[in-house]
Parts: sequence; C-alpha cells; structure tokens
Amino acid sequence: MDALNSGKFAGFNLSLLKFAWLSQSFGGVLFGFAIPMFAAFVANSIGGKLAFPAGFIGGLMSTQPTQVLNFDPASLHWVTTAPVPSTFIGALIISIVAGYLVKWMNQKIQLPDFLLAFKTTFLLPILSAIFVMLAMYYVITPFGGWINGGIRTLLTAAGEKGALMYAMGITAATAIDLGGPINKAAGFVAYSFITDHVLPVTARSIAIVIPPIGLGLATLLDRRLTGKRLFNAQLYPQGKTAMFLAFMGISEGAIPFALESPITAIPSYMVGAIVGSTFAVWLGAVQWFPESAIWAWPLVSHLGVYIAGILLGAVITALMVIFLRHMMYRWGKLLIESL
Repeated sequence: MDALNSGKFAGFNLSLLKFAWLSQSFGGVLFGFAIPMFAAFVANSIGGKLAFPAGFIGGLMSTQPTQVLNFDPASLHWVTTAPVPSTFIGALIISIVAGYLVKWMNQKIQLPDFLLAFKTTFLLPILSAIFVMLAMYYVITPFGGWINGGIRTLLTAAGEKGALMYAMGITAATAIDLGGPINKAAGFVAYSFITDHVLPVTARSIAIVIPPIGLGLATLLDRRLTGKRLFNAQLYPQGKTAMFLAFMGISEGAIPFALESPITAIPSYMVGAIVGSTFAVWLGAVQWFPESAIWAWPLVSHLGVYIAGILLGAVITALMVIFLRHMMYRWGKLLIESL
C-alpha cells in the first residue's frame, strides 16, 4: 500500500503493483483455509464424509478462535479478549477427536429409515458442531494457545540461538520424509509463525530444495570422485529430474533415491539440509514469503547468503551419499545395476 500511495508509479508499473496487491490479498485468504482444510480431511479420513464439516469448523476455530468472555471487576462490565490461536496443534487434536466422535455417533444413533436424511444432514452435523465449539472454547484453544505462546516466548527470548534451534528443528522435520506428513506438519507450524511475523520461513524453504539438488548432484559427481558409477542405471536420469524439480520447489524428486537406499540417502540429505539452512539463517538470510525455490527468491533478503546455504547443503549431501555408497559397495552391501 505504501508503494501504491507514494505517487511514484503510473501506467504499466501501477497496474503491476495493483496486481501484486491483489495476488497478495487473494493468497492470504486462500492460505487462511490451509489449516481448516487439513483438519477437515483428517476428520474425514477417520469418521467419513459426515465428519468433514466438524473437522473444518475445528480447524477454522484453531486459527480464528472465539473470543473469551470475562468479567472485569474494575469496570464492572463483561469484556471479551482474543485468546492465542491453537493453530496446527489445536487443528490436529480436534480433527482426530471430531472424526472419532462422528464415527461413534453414526454407529450408536439409530433412527428409522425415513429419518436417515435428517440424521446425516442435520442431526450429526449439529451435534458435532456443538461439541467442537465447546471443546475448542474450553479445552483445546486454551491448551494449544498456551503451548504456542510458550514456544514463541521461548524462541523470542532465546534470540539468535532460539532462531537457530528453530531452524534446525524445522529443517529436520521438513527434509526427513520429502513432502510426506511430517513435512506437511512442519509446514503448518512454520507458516503459523510467519502469519504473526514471529519467525521467517527461511529454513523450511531451503530444506525443501537441498535434498533433490544434493542427490541429483551426486549422480553427476560419483564417477569423477570415485572412478565408478555408484547408482543404479535408472537413478541417473532421475537425478537430473530431481534437480529440475527442486528449482520448482518440489522435493519429491529425491524419493526414488530414498526408497532405493534409505540408509545412505536419508542421513545424507538430512545433514546437508540442516547444515545448509542453519548456515543461511545464521548469516542473515530472511524469507517471509510462504513459498520455496525460484518463486520466492526475488523476495528473499540477503539472497546471496540464501543461495550459498543451498549450495553448501547440496554439496554436503552429494559428498556424503557418495562416500556412504562407495563404502557400502566396497563392503559388498550395495549392489549396483550397470548402465
């Protein structure tokens, strides 16, 4: 808005700024549905489609909690206060509870056939919504908010050391399963912090791209460093694909390597991701935009350090996986299909 009101832009540049503002606003609205939709599908996976609304309501209340009603003895009036959102923690808890509750109610509440539509379209949704409202208001929001508030206070009080500890933890959770459920959970935690401008998403964004780049790089360096090809034939073209996907922000390109030899791939890209992301955070790289790879690079502060962290992590990943595979091959514990 400051740029729009500065009067320095006109014509195409002004139109571009307006489009950027629209994209930011639209993206913010869409991102607000991430946790509610996550909770809805978790509840749906447990209790079926009847649990979907309850999960969505619980997820929405975890990000936009109902205000708490308190009596102020000083003014002798009832006042409302906004509690700390329980965010991902609250959404996860309520989605599981709601899923099992709806599943149980659907089994236990037996009505005549002519009331079946009433049961599925009105009774169960109303009962589950009331339960979610009460559970979130009295139990889950206070508990989850207390945990979130404590974590934020601890990280803020710890200053730089806290930021580095957070970077290491969120990196490990992001990299470990390459886009799997642990990765997604880490994403919700990281994005909840950037929503309130507590901690940037730098470490997570770097951790997404290091594993595929590092493992892809290993397929280019193994023969040069050891004089022998250390990967199965089909992994060489997949290595190039993994590197390309990494620049699109997709870490799943590294999955074939992790499946083929988890004992060599997973420790390698975990170490590389942690070292690379922590290095970048330590030297001051900052990213608030909730996206990874080239889509976010124009918005990164200290981009040179950011790229250096990615390269450092990728090189460490490549060298470590080459070393481990070479040692296992020499010990006769690794079979390699030749080209």
